[in-house]
Amino acid sequence: MGPTPNLQWLATACKQYGPGRLPRANRRDVGAGYAGAAAALAIALTFALGMVVLYQLGVSHDLIHPFWGMSALVSLPFVVPTAFLVGTAVWRYLPARIPYFGAVAGVVTTVLTYVISLVLVFFALLAIVATSSGTGIETTAELLEVAAGLTLLIGIFATVMTTWLTIPIGCLSGVIYERARVVPTR
Repeated sequence: MGPTPNLQWLATACKQYGPGRLPRANRRDVGAGYAGAAAALAIALTFALGMVVLYQLGVSHDLIHPFWGMSALVSLPFVVPTAFLVGTAVWRYLPARIPYFGAVAGVVTTVLTYVISLVLVFFALLAIVATSSGTGIETTAELLEVAAGLTLLIGIFATVMTTWLTIPIGCLSGVIYERARVVPTR
């Protein structure tokens, strides 16, 4: 049984026009990193656009506001490179014998991308707060507390606002990548 036409088209498009053209994309792990980064970029842009469009359409709710969309765009420098590195590592080190490998790898990549991105955000906030004048922060303990508190708030909001979208798309992205790797391009 051959690949579905949609999967054939997607595999060909990725290899000819998308991340499949990037260096070492033919390697299973690096290609998965590119797929993870592309999925993270697409999710963030879709979420940002969705927040703006829903707001402009008059959908009224505290959780639907362009601010949340802009926060997704601000997250890009943290999330996209992290998704690449995590995706590469997961596809390299997760045992291939796991049932439904693509789906599992996609979910693991998504969850680890959240965690590691938040670690990076913590260090960025730590640097910002430490170099800001007039904050009233005098001790290292206060500095760590403020950076940790802000990171926790960001993490809670990011998780609540986006996991409904990122987990299923991460899973689907892993499945599609796994299947697209075996599809020959024309």
